[in-house]
Amino acid sequence: MTPDDTPVPTRRARRAQTGAVPTPASAGAPEGGILTVATGQTVHTPPPLAAGASGGASGRVGPLVHPGSTTAPGDVPTVAPTIATVPLGDSPTAIAPTIPLFDSDAQTGPVIPGLVPEPSVPVATWDPAGHDALADVPVAEDSRPAAGGGRTALAWVDETAVGLGAAPGDLTAAATPYVTVDADLLSDAPRRSPLRAGVVVPTLAIAAVLGAYAGTTLLWPLHAVAPTVTAMEVQPVAAPAAAPVWPAQGSAAEAVGGISGTLATTADPDSIASITKLVTALVVLEEMPLALGEQGPEYRFTSADRSRYWQYLSNGESALNVPAGGSLTEYQMLEGMLVGSANNYADRLAQSIWPSDAVFASAASSWLSTHGVPGVTVYEPTGMDPRNTASPEALVVLAQKALANPVIAEIVAKQSVDLPGAGLVENTNGLLADPGVVGLKTGTLDSWNLLSAKDVTIGDTTVRLYASVLGQPDDESRLTASRALYAQLETELQLKPSVTANTVAGQVETLWGDEVDIVTSGDASVVLWNGGSGTVATTYHLGESRDAGDAVGSLSVTGPLNDTTVDLQLAADITDPSPWWRLTHPLDLFGLNG
Repeated sequence: MTPDDTPVPTRRARRAQTGAVPTPASAGAPEGGILTVATGQTVHTPPPLAAGASGGASGRVGPLVHPGSTTAPGDVPTVAPTIATVPLGDSPTAIAPTIPLFDSDAQTGPVIPGLVPEPSVPVATWDPAGHDALADVPVAEDSRPAAGGGRTALAWVDETAVGLGAAPGDLTAAATPYVTVDADLLSDAPRRSPLRAGVVVPTLAIAAVLGAYAGTTLLWPLHAVAPTVTAMEVQPVAAPAAAPVWPAQGSAAEAVGGISGTLATTADPDSIASITKLVTALVVLEEMPLALGEQGPEYRFTSADRSRYWQYLSNGESALNVPAGGSLTEYQMLEGMLVGSANNYADRLAQSIWPSDAVFASAASSWLSTHGVPGVTVYEPTGMDPRNTASPEALVVLAQKALANPVIAEIVAKQSVDLPGAGLVENTNGLLADPGVVGLKTGTLDSWNLLSAKDVTIGDTTVRLYASVLGQPDDESRLTASRALYAQLETELQLKPSVTANTVAGQVETLWGDEVDIVTSGDASVVLWNGGSGTVATTYHLGESRDAGDAVGSLSVTGPLNDTTVDLQLAADITDPSPWWRLTHPLDLFGLNG
């Protein structure tokens, strides 16, 4: 067989043949040797490697590098380069086969720099006698490269590039023997999987903690962060100033029971005539008190008393007949004096207690002073003396005191009475025909006077009005003037809101910045007069109410005569905190923030 007939070794064979060539121990070869190549240059060969130490796990060594320059010549022949291999320790009498570095028929890649001999240098030829020297070279089957391309199963490793990068540029200048090795196929280890247990388990644990935290804070009840209510001052609306309709002449005064203040045209006193009999009744009842339903002591009359009755009439005084031989009770005497304005009845009652008009006047003055009725002057019990005077305002106070006595209040409200001796007696107060008028007393000397009171209903409240009219030209004028005063008073007392609907009475605030007004659900109105105002009080009970319109408290307005209460409600919804606020305020949410 000629060299041309010999099959070209495969890449697997070349790798095996370029490995460590066993040197027979019996040959006594030295541990090192000299490899002679065609160039005439010599390189020192490393000592033989121990078994299994030359190629890592595969038992292979890397390709040898030409001892010349690492830079390839300008024109590199395309023929396959060869290397002559001589067994270490032997004489180069037998030349090992010439082994191409690669199959020129199977691969046409770039020529490895440094491994191609100069064209002028003779190349050792293959001697068949030395062919058997490679027969016993073991082939590492487990390190076979993948077919084609010079790459292994770890596709990212380029063995050729790794080998070239690790080789020194000049073997002769190496400080230590050079042993070629294959590229470490695991020198560039694969990336570690992010799904390994060391990453996944902590990640899942953290995610579980965060999920539990988020779920807890997002669903935690808001008891620890309940909204707070701030009360706001509510200023009630005052009543407008009164504008009385005063009579064209004379004097007058008006007042509203239970509301302080009396309006009058003047403070000057005027003759009050028979209105004096109210003072007489008060001081008599002070000395001989009666309860409702009681008649009191009896007063007997004779014919002499009847004669005096006619004398009263002849003097132009008002008087009532008496039952000669009969009697009248204290209560009947008071009826005749206050309803029929009988002067003879007033004198008989006063004389039964006080021996003279002077003593009576002293007792009356003491009573008026004691009971807080200034501005009234009394000289005798009937009112015939023009020196019995009072201011219009003082008469209003007197009317209030008189009506405070139930016996007097019952009597003056009667339009007529039936008395023994006198018969049917009509009340001189023509205003009693008007609805709501509760009476009191007329008085006439040179002019016509009237002190009256009237009850009116404002809303659900009964209000008592007072009017005194003095110095009127006739009976009709005093009635007209009194009615005008009452009509104006009733108009001014009509309910007007002291606190209007939707008035802000408080504010709800939350830790997450929500603010909602608390407003009144309706008007709060009380009876007011002449600039008066009510007193406002508020209570709050938010509880679990969160929606617009929910009642969260009450507002009360107290006036001088009545009071009223309206609900307080939310003007808008109280919104829940946002998820972000819940997540970022755990201490507040759990009530741990003090």
